[in-house]
Amino acid sequence: MKKIFTLLTICLFIGANAQDEAVESKLIKNGMYVESFGGIVSTDFNDGDSGFGLKLGNVWYFGSSDLWRPGFKTVWFRGSAYFGDNGSTVQGSLLNVGFANIIEFKPNLGLEANINLGYNIVYSENRHAGGSDFTGGGVMFNPEIKFRYNVLAIGLDFVFTKVTEYSDQTEYNWDGQFTSDPAFNNSNNNFKRKTGLTTINLTIGAKF
Repeated sequence: MKKIFTLLTICLFIGANAQDEAVESKLIKNGMYVESFGGIVSTDFNDGDSGFGLKLGNVWYFGSSDLWRPGFKTVWFRGSAYFGDNGSTVQGSLLNVGFANIIEFKPNLGLEANINLGYNIVYSENRHAGGSDFTGGGVMFNPEIKFRYNVLAIGLDFVFTKVTEYSDQTEYNWDGQFTSDPAFNNSNNNFKRKTGLTTINLTIGAKF
């Protein structure tokens, strides 16, 4: 009888632990995440090109609320490439930082809303007649909203940035015409081109 009681106690203990593990939320745990994404890009040179990318980072949540927890996140690497008839666009960044928010409807089911910012580099190929390629950098804003289930996430990822070309151009633009556009920084008959970049992506990833 004592042996049976001991066996039942062990079984109940194992069952209770298994139940706790089953309902333990992985949404609010700190960890590293890996995300892939695909979407479209728009610049002054190329518009509507489609492509894909990869993002790696870490996230740390604070507080003890069962509903909402804020956090801090890093994006160690972000890289993407988009392709179209007029050329390709490559966008990348390292060591960006951001703010994270997780809303948990129930264990392992919730919504994530974040914003990241930092410096990014953009290369845009220009296949227009008389055109020249563009390479520049600037501050990037990267809001994202994702549906979370357990360690998995699916949602939308956006990038908004304004970048300035690294090298100087002559006083003539890529169409061979003189420019007085205020978008150019004129100095000694030279100027630096600027372009805005916007991307809209569907993202799928996981946190470990």
